[in-house]
Amino acid sequence: MTENTLDPMDECARLSDADLVRAVRFLADRARHNEIRLLAHLAEFDSRRLCLEEGYRSLFEYCTGTLGFDEHESYRRIRAARVIRGYPEAKNALEGRKVSVAALVMLSPWLTRENAGPWLKAAEGKSKRELEALVAARYPQAPQPDAIRNLPSRPVLVSSVPPMAYEAVASTPGNAKALTPATSVHMDAVTPPEAWIPLAAAPDSLGWGWQLLAPVSADRVRVGFDAACIVGKLIERVRQILRHKYPEGRLEDLIREALEDYLDRKDPQRRLELKAAKAECVAAVPALEDNERLPMRYIRAWATGRYIPAKVKSAVWARDDGRCSWRDKEGTVCGSKDWIEYDHLRPFAKGGRSDDARNIRLVCRQHNMAAAMAAGFSAGAACA
Repeated sequence: MTENTLDPMDECARLSDADLVRAVRFLADRARHNEIRLLAHLAEFDSRRLCLEEGYRSLFEYCTGTLGFDEHESYRRIRAARVIRGYPEAKNALEGRKVSVAALVMLSPWLTRENAGPWLKAAEGKSKRELEALVAARYPQAPQPDAIRNLPSRPVLVSSVPPMAYEAVASTPGNAKALTPATSVHMDAVTPPEAWIPLAAAPDSLGWGWQLLAPVSADRVRVGFDAACIVGKLIERVRQILRHKYPEGRLEDLIREALEDYLDRKDPQRRLELKAAKAECVAAVPALEDNERLPMRYIRAWATGRYIPAKVKSAVWARDDGRCSWRDKEGTVCGSKDWIEYDHLRPFAKGGRSDDARNIRLVCRQHNMAAAMAAGFSAGAACA
């Protein structure tokens, strides 16, 4: 490094907040512009089959070998490049920031000359989850039977998968049988890519004998089922509520929590066991004498202190619609439903009241911590 060259981290550290915001937006725009140019060049590179002259069997091998892309980047960019080569309107939508590269990859198996325009129009401004719902509504998959079975310790090995399955079917206009996420290959650092198929496809190709493979452990099983959309919404809501207890939001933790809570309330045998355990705990705690009980002044002080009354929480939750109410300088509301916490507008340490809904707001954990750091003290938030 020469004396006139600054380390990127040192250069960023010297920028003001306003300059850093402008720099991030400029670099993001430049990265998007370069990404579109790269896809256009890859599309032309692919049409000329120059990968063969470079000594590679496929464009996928060239991207991973020479360009240094990982398998996911190579697959994503190759699919997007072929889409914009076959459908000029896709390139225009990408340049106009109406759709993303991920949207083109997701739509690529279903695009034809007739439906490309309507599909790209429907994909404008859609998130990945919303786009998945649109595709599933238009091209529903056959439901699979509920199953609880041992999970193999490794993906199923087969020898019938063609080499470089990512390149097996070119994304040509009108081709609805192109490689989709459901049939894509899971890469492994040791075993060649052509040796793997996804676990979900094992029963169709190998029958039910695959269950005889060694499980992960004696106490681990795989649970899979198709469900109505309302079940997915319920699971997502439970995930949001339990974020503080289960930060990773794993389905295993969510379903176990729901089942445990249901059995605690409905299972007669468990209710008897809980009642007996509660009686034992009460008997083990010695009773306090009258002169040992807390004075009423301490109870009143606690009730009017940092603790937020339930009626105030309910009023704040209804007012803020259970979402983060933080606003940026332009007035845009965060609106996140994850990691929701109650926050004092005027800090409790500076005289802010906890029994006044006007002084309480809902914020996500990230904005609560940012506000606390900006105020120069650690916020004491009550978890929702």
